[in-house]
Amino acid sequence: MMKLLSASLVRLKKDKTFWFCTLGILCSSLFMMLSVSHSVIDSVNRGYEMCLDDYFFNAITFLGLFLSVFVSLFLGTEYSDGTLRNKVIVGHRRDRIYLSNFITCAVADLVFVAAWLLGSLPGLFLAGPLEMGVQNFLIYLLLILGWTMALTALFTVIGSLSDNKAMTVVLMLFLWLGLLLCASAIYDRLCEPEMQSSAIMTLNGLEVQDPTPNPLYVSGRLRTVLEALLDFLPTGQSILLANNEIVNPLRQLLFSLAFSFLSSFSGIMLFRKKDLR
Repeated sequence: MMKLLSASLVRLKKDKTFWFCTLGILCSSLFMMLSVSHSVIDSVNRGYEMCLDDYFFNAITFLGLFLSVFVSLFLGTEYSDGTLRNKVIVGHRRDRIYLSNFITCAVADLVFVAAWLLGSLPGLFLAGPLEMGVQNFLIYLLLILGWTMALTALFTVIGSLSDNKAMTVVLMLFLWLGLLLCASAIYDRLCEPEMQSSAIMTLNGLEVQDPTPNPLYVSGRLRTVLEALLDFLPTGQSILLANNEIVNPLRQLLFSLAFSFLSSFSGIMLFRKKDLR
């Protein structure tokens, strides 16, 4: 196991895609934070009450995009170069091969989060400090590590089972986009107000009618299920983090751990039966 992990980490260190994604995250985070900081400072100067907390995590969802690209290309190369088959031929167990690949991708994920954080630091000096405090910031950072690890675990399943590099890239990109759209749809539905008011033009001018029940409002057990699903999906957590709407961080962290475990367990079981060509 240690030999497999050591070899994978050495390969990670030399992987151009890994460094390209790290640099892309750093530059994207820096650019967006400078833009956000400028907007916050300008709004405060105009007399609006705004703080960096409302925007600091806005761009966190794009980490999933870089993860999908990296994991697909990194694991896809294992198939295209015949590395996976050679590892099995020399006697390495499949579950250890799978876990070494997942751990390597998880290390890359840690570097990606660190790159995002490093690119966001200028915002703390330009428009900060954050009003949420150190404790809440660390909780948010832990949640980011949780949902990105869960997404990494899911991508590792796809990358370990797909032996076509190009198809792997497409699958992961569509998977990430599909999960993001699904979470966005759930979030938008949960944001629907219980009551709604409409305005009509009369002879006396614009008049607001009495509030009426909103048919799109979700209540009861369905709302509970949708809230749990939004917390369970890694992309759902990223949206809540981006909008600074974390309500139950412990539940979200436990969901991330459960998502990672289920993905990894399923991936190992399927990889054991995979026909390596």
